[in-house]
Amino acid sequence: MQDELKPEIRPLAWRGLMLGIVAFAAAFWLLIETMEILMPAVTALLLALGIWPMVGGISRRMPRGLKWLGPTVGMLVVLVLVFAFLAGLGYAISQVYQLVGDIGPALESWLSSFGLSMPALTGAENADATMMDTARRALGLTASTITGIVLILFLMLLMLTEVETWHRKFIAISSRNTDRELREMGRSIGEKFRTYFNTRVVLGGLTAALYVGWLALFGVDYLLLWGLLAVLLNFIPTVGSIIAGLLPVAYSLITRDPATAAMIAGGLLVIEQVMGNLVDPLVLGKRIAVSPLVILISLGFWTIVWGIPGAILAVPLTVLIILVLAQFDSLKPAALLLTDRSSFDELEDFRKPEEPA
Repeated sequence: MQDELKPEIRPLAWRGLMLGIVAFAAAFWLLIETMEILMPAVTALLLALGIWPMVGGISRRMPRGLKWLGPTVGMLVVLVLVFAFLAGLGYAISQVYQLVGDIGPALESWLSSFGLSMPALTGAENADATMMDTARRALGLTASTITGIVLILFLMLLMLTEVETWHRKFIAISSRNTDRELREMGRSIGEKFRTYFNTRVVLGGLTAALYVGWLALFGVDYLLLWGLLAVLLNFIPTVGSIIAGLLPVAYSLITRDPATAAMIAGGLLVIEQVMGNLVDPLVLGKRIAVSPLVILISLGFWTIVWGIPGAILAVPLTVLIILVLAQFDSLKPAALLLTDRSSFDELEDFRKPEEPA
């Protein structure tokens, strides 16, 4: 009897596998093609959920005519954070340009010791053309970045302004249990996003202080740049901290002797290992609960799909996907596989928000 069923079951299994592959490919293509709309919308949603406790608290204390103050204050807070991020990024870029100019002779001497030479531009026309091309690329990147930030802030403001209206709509079209589950999911996403963001800022600052202190012992230049890069790159999981450590080591290798560069690398490696493998899991631990393997896969996937913004959003997006999957009984196994939990009871604890309603 089993032998008779096998020919029927096997085509069904293959058909399901092929449909899954086609669905994944279609979703992958759709994410790439709709990046300019979907990425700002998802970012705005995460920001809105993250600052909603503050916005909701202000709005509830205001008379009906002044409830707009809540979303306005929330947007101003996000504006300050965005301005601080862009200011730090701009300073880091300017310092990198200065570093490249200063390190040119030392880099050429270092390469010549290996029988290599720096590629040189031939003629002033090529140099001018390269500078113009670089300026155009920088201008285009700046314009697209500002446009994306404005769109994110606009969408976030709309979400915060209309949240009560949408809440009443969900109450009207869904059962009481469904409404409660949606509110719990929103609170949980916002809570975990705030935890992740605050932890990245604090640990990035602590890592930067340790990096700067260690590099200062060896008299390494551009200390503020290395510290700032440690903070900014800390938002890219795993890979970011490695890059933040390799950059000053490469600079030391070019400007110092190999023994000094090796000591600098050893100290930064110890700091990175302690912060990444001990302090980070201890602080985030059960509150994020995403498998390290899943984080690496998610980092690669979202970087391919959305570039650097995808790398920064990789962990929050993964947590968002886990919490959405965990709302449905048929998809809970997939949610469990993405976490570092080992049972559905632990997944349920992770799904529920820790803060009271």
